[in-house]
Amino acid sequence: MGSTEKRGSKGGNVKLFLVRHGETKWVKEGRYQGSTDVPLNSGGAKQARALARLLKKEAPLAVYSSRLGRARETARYIAKACGKKVVSDPRLNEVSFGEWEGEFHREIATRFPERARRWYSGKWTSRPPGGESLRSLGKRVGSFLNDFSKRFGTKKGSCVVVTHGGPIRMFLIQVLGIDPEIFWSVRVDPASITVIQIRPKGNEIALVNSQAHLNGLKRDIH
Repeated sequence: MGSTEKRGSKGGNVKLFLVRHGETKWVKEGRYQGSTDVPLNSGGAKQARALARLLKKEAPLAVYSSRLGRARETARYIAKACGKKVVSDPRLNEVSFGEWEGEFHREIATRFPERARRWYSGKWTSRPPGGESLRSLGKRVGSFLNDFSKRFGTKKGSCVVVTHGGPIRMFLIQVLGIDPEIFWSVRVDPASITVIQIRPKGNEIALVNSQAHLNGLKRDIH
């Protein structure tokens, strides 16, 4: 599971903007969201509008989104500003946290320390009780990245993918071609931007967790 190379291709340099959805009530409260459909809160909507203003300048070739509401809401702001339609793809959905969804992070760590330790160990087999493993997440993110590289790897321009913290971390692991030990060492804040350069000779990470576009909003949101 590493960077993707398209043999026989020349040129091409597309920027893949990986956007985490805007803030939700559960994000603010420190709850596990996962596959639960939690909408943006008012602060998250402001963040989405700020993302749209920035990404409009990129004139993206396409705007993709996970099928979960908080990501699709964020993507709709961006797509409208860019004159594009949102392409939904379930491979971009957040990892399922199973029985932990809706629970507070701190309470799970206190009540189930051994289970939490195993989940946060960053192994391919790690999974929350009743949830999805990192191996499963890696397979679907890798599948999306391979398809994306085949379609856009020889083009110039940019594309936007609105997704979640788990998939964004996994995109970075895929590009680096490493095991998932770093999974929980990468911070991915709400409405942040991470950029991967898709090249025929191999992909590279250009930016991680940028929130510069939110300057001036943080006081209103928090």
